[in-house]
Amino acid sequence: MSSAAWEPSSDKPTGRKFVFSNGQPPLILVVDDLPDNLATLAEMVHLEGAEVRVANSGAVALRYARLEPRPDLILLDIMMPDMDGHAVLEALKKDDKTRHIPVIFVTALGDQIDEQRGLDEGAADYITKPVKNAVLIARVRAQLELKQARDLQATQQQWLEDEVQRRVSENAQLATRLQLALESSGFGIWELDHASGRLEWNASLNSLFGLDSGPQALSEMLARVHPEDQARAEQSFSRLHTERGVVPAEYRIRHQDGRWIWIECRGKVVRHTTQGDAERSVGTLTDITPRKAAEADRLLTGMVFQRIRDGICITDAQSNILLVNEAFCQVTGYQNGEVIGRTPALLKSGVHSAAFYQDIWNKLNLYGNWQGEITNRRKDGSLYTEWLNVSALNNPDGGATHFVAIFSDLSERQEAAERIQYLSSYDSLTGLPNRSLFADRLEQSLMSARRFERGTAVILLDLDRFRVINDTLGPPTGDEVLIEVARRLSLQVREGDTVGRRGGNEFGFVMGSLGHERDAISLAQRMLEAISVPVMVNGQAVTITASIGISVAPKNGEGSADLLKCADIALLRAKEGGRNTFRFYSPEMDADAARRLGLEVALRGALEREEMSVYYQPQISLDSGQMLGMEALLRWNNPDFGQVSPLEFIAIAEENGLIIPIGEWVLRTACQQTKAWRDLGLVPLRVAVNLSARQFRQPNLIAMVRNVLAETGLPAAALELEITENAFIDDVDQAVSICRELKQLGVKLSLDDFGTGYSSLAYVSRFPFDKIKIDQSFVRDIIENPVNAAIATAAIVMARSLNLSVLAEGVETEAQAKFLRGRHCDSMQGYLFSRPLPADQFAPLLLGTKNLPIFDEEREHAHTLMLVDDEPNILNSLSRLLRREGYHIMTAESPAEAFEKLAVTPAQVVISDQRMPTMSGTEFLSRVRQLYPDTVRMVLTGYTDLDSVTGAINRGAVYKFLTKPWDDDQLREQIREAFRMVKNIQGRDTPPPA
Repeated sequence: MSSAAWEPSSDKPTGRKFVFSNGQPPLILVVDDLPDNLATLAEMVHLEGAEVRVANSGAVALRYARLEPRPDLILLDIMMPDMDGHAVLEALKKDDKTRHIPVIFVTALGDQIDEQRGLDEGAADYITKPVKNAVLIARVRAQLELKQARDLQATQQQWLEDEVQRRVSENAQLATRLQLALESSGFGIWELDHASGRLEWNASLNSLFGLDSGPQALSEMLARVHPEDQARAEQSFSRLHTERGVVPAEYRIRHQDGRWIWIECRGKVVRHTTQGDAERSVGTLTDITPRKAAEADRLLTGMVFQRIRDGICITDAQSNILLVNEAFCQVTGYQNGEVIGRTPALLKSGVHSAAFYQDIWNKLNLYGNWQGEITNRRKDGSLYTEWLNVSALNNPDGGATHFVAIFSDLSERQEAAERIQYLSSYDSLTGLPNRSLFADRLEQSLMSARRFERGTAVILLDLDRFRVINDTLGPPTGDEVLIEVARRLSLQVREGDTVGRRGGNEFGFVMGSLGHERDAISLAQRMLEAISVPVMVNGQAVTITASIGISVAPKNGEGSADLLKCADIALLRAKEGGRNTFRFYSPEMDADAARRLGLEVALRGALEREEMSVYYQPQISLDSGQMLGMEALLRWNNPDFGQVSPLEFIAIAEENGLIIPIGEWVLRTACQQTKAWRDLGLVPLRVAVNLSARQFRQPNLIAMVRNVLAETGLPAAALELEITENAFIDDVDQAVSICRELKQLGVKLSLDDFGTGYSSLAYVSRFPFDKIKIDQSFVRDIIENPVNAAIATAAIVMARSLNLSVLAEGVETEAQAKFLRGRHCDSMQGYLFSRPLPADQFAPLLLGTKNLPIFDEEREHAHTLMLVDDEPNILNSLSRLLRREGYHIMTAESPAEAFEKLAVTPAQVVISDQRMPTMSGTEFLSRVRQLYPDTVRMVLTGYTDLDSVTGAINRGAVYKFLTKPWDDDQLREQIREAFRMVKNIQGRDTPPPA
C-alpha cells in the first residue's frame, strides 16, 4: 500500500475521501491514552474512508507500527503515561521499518516551544487540541499527498534501478549504461575549458538542478551558488590550476524551483602534454543533500543527548555502560571515564531490597520497559531520588541488545513542587497568605465560630493614595513600603488569626473567636496607628494612611462571600468618609451599594436618552449687587431614580470614566447657550464650567476646549473653567503647565472649593488662576463660627495679595452676604439671590430687572448695645431700664439670632445671659471676641456660675460679670464704663450719652 498513489474519491456526501489509486484506503494508526479522544480521532478519519488502527499506549503503538501492512500515517498524542509521544516518535525514527512513516502530533500542548520541539524531533505536523474536524482532515490529506509524492519518487527510482539492471544484463551500450547509472546515483559530469571559459554540463546535471540546459560559463554557475558558500566555491576552482590531484569541495547550489541542494564537487585538471599548462578541468557534481541532512540529524541528536536535562545511560545486553550524557554526570557526580565499562550497580544505595531489583528485571523481560521511583547514591555518598524509565532494545529475534535508562532528579522537582505550592498560597513579596489562602482561612474560622458559637470579624485594609508613592518614588520604593506595612500588621494580630495580602495595596484580616465588636475596633485602631508611623526607605521618610472596612459574622452574614462583600462596602464608605478611618458594615450600606450600581447602569445611556440638562446659577457682585456671570451646573432626571443629586452621580461618572463625554457635553451646551444669550444683546456675562479631575488629566483637554470655542463661536474670555485641587494634587508641575496652556487660549481659570484641600499661599501662587471660590462649608456658619470666619477672611486676604478675585459659594442669608462684604469679598452665589435655574427660567434674570440690594452704609450708632437672653421678660426689663440712656439697643433671644444681627449691625457692648439652652453665655461671648475683637463683653450670671465666669474673664472672653438680680444704678454705671472702654479701644473722642 505504501507504493500506491493517493487520490481523492468523488463520493459527494462526505466530500473528498481518502483512497489510493489502487482502490485501497490508506491505513492510519491513531494513538491516545484517553478512550474518548481515541474514539473521536478514529471516527474522524474513518468517516473519510481510511482504515484505522488504534493504540492506547506508546508500547502498543510501536508494535502496531511494525505490523504488516504498515500504517501510511500515525496520529500520535504526546501526554501519555509510561511512554509519551516524544519517546514513541524517537523509537519510530530509529527503526528502519518505521522511520519513513509520517507522524502528526495531536496534543493539548499548545505552546510554541512545544510545537517547535515536536517538529525538530521529526514530526510531520503538529495539531493542538481541541481538534476541529476540518483542520484535522485537511492536515491529514496534506500529509497523504506528500506521501504520494515520496512513494511515486521511490517507485520511479526503483524503476530506474531495474531498468539499469536490465540494460546491463542485455549488454546495452556502455554510454547508455553509464548515463543511467549517473542519473540513478545523482552524479553529473562537468567539463571546463580554461582557454575559452566555456562550461559544459551533461544531461544528468541539468536534470539534477531542473534545468533544460546548463550554464555556459563558470561565472553563471557560481551565480547559482549560495551567497555564504561563494568564496569556498571560487577557491576550489582556483585550486584546480595549482594542484595536480583531485580537488573536492562542498557547497549549496540553487535548484530551478528555488530550493538549495548540497553538492559535492570533485574536479581534476587536464594539462597540456608538452607545455604543462592547464588545458581543461573535468569533474563530477554529486547531490549530498540527504547526507548533509543525516549529518545535521546526527549532530542535533548528539547535542540533544548531551544537553537534555534528564540523565541518560545506555548499556549493552550484559548491563555494561556504553554511553552516558552530561546530565548523568552532573546528577551522579561520576565523570564519563569513571563509569564506561561498569554496570549501574555502582549507583546502588542500599535502600532497596533484592526483590525490588528482581521485579525491575522481571518487567523488563516481560514488557520491555520499567519505570518508577528509585533511590540511588552519588559518588560523594549522598542519596538522591530519581524517576527512572528503563527500556530494552531488542533484535529481530526478540533478544535484548541494549538497555536505555532515562532518569530525572526528583529532588529538584520536589523543591519546585513545594515552591509552586508556596506561591499558590502565599504572596511572593510580603510572605503573607494570598487571596486564595486567605479565603480558605476565613472558611475555617467561620466553621470554628459556628461550632463554638462565637463571632468572626473580617477586616479589609487599603492603603490610601498608594499610587502616588509608586508614581513619584517608583515601584521598588512601593514594594519596600508594602513589605514594611505587612510586617507591622503581622505584629498587631493575635496568634491564630490571619493577616493576608489580597492584592495590590489591599490587606485582609480574619479575627476569629470574636467576643465583642469592640475587639475589632481596638484592632482597627492599632492598625491605623501602626501604619501612620513614617516608613524610612533609602533615607527618605514616607508617610501613609489607610482605610478599613469591617464586617462581623453572623450579624452581617454567615458565608465568606457575604462577609467579604460587606467588608468591601464598608471599606468604600471609609474612603468616602475622608480616609484614615474605619467603618463597620450596616444594611444601609448594602442598599446604597445597590443604588450606586443601578445609577451606574442608568448613567451609561443618560446623554443618549436626553436625561441630562444644564442649570445656571447667577454670580453677583457684592459691591454693585448686579450679576457678573453664572455657573453652569449639571442636573440629571432619571425616570427610575428621579432627580439625582450631582454629589451622587458625578462621583460615579468620575470613577467609571463617563465624566469625559458628559463633561464635554456640558461645556459645549453651556458655551452654545451663553453665545445665544450674547447674540440677543443681553448682558455680556461670563459662564463658569467645572472641569473634573479626570477631565483635567486627559491629554486632549486643550484641543477639546479649543474645538468647543471654535464650534460655538463663544469668545474665550467669556468662558471660565473651574478646577478643584484634587485635579492636580498628584502632579503639580504638569498641572501648572496645563493651566498655562489653557490661559493661552484666553479663558479664565478659577480654583474651586478653596479651603477644603491643601491650599497654601506658596502652592496657589504657582498657578495662573484668576479667581478663588470659598467653599460653602465655610460660608454656612460664617457669622457664628470663628474658625470658619477666620479661614474665609484669610482666604480673601491671600487672594487679594495675589491679585485674585474672590467668590463665596452657598450664600443664603443677608447676614452672610453682609459679613463677606465687610471682609471685602468680591462676589457671591447662592440661594440669597437665586437657585440654579434651567435656561428658559434663567433668561429673565439677564434683563437686569433683579439686583441684590446694596447694603446702605451702616447708620452711625456711636453707642450700640446688644442684649442676649433666652427669657423675653428679662430682655424687656433691661430694654426699659436702659432706653433713657440714649443707647441703640438690639435684643436677641438666642446666640444664633444675635450672630445674625451682629453681622448686619455691629455693636460696641454685648451683654449676655450665662444660662441659655443652646450655648452658654461665656461660650457665646468667646465666639464674639473672635469675630468682633473690638467689642466689650459682659455676662449676666447667678452666684452658682462664678467659677465658669471667672475662667472666661481670665481668658479675656469676658470683661466683667453682672449678677442677677441686678441693681439698676450699678448696672447703668457698669454699661457707661464699658462704652468708655470702647472709646479708648477705638481711639475716638465720642462724648458719652447724657
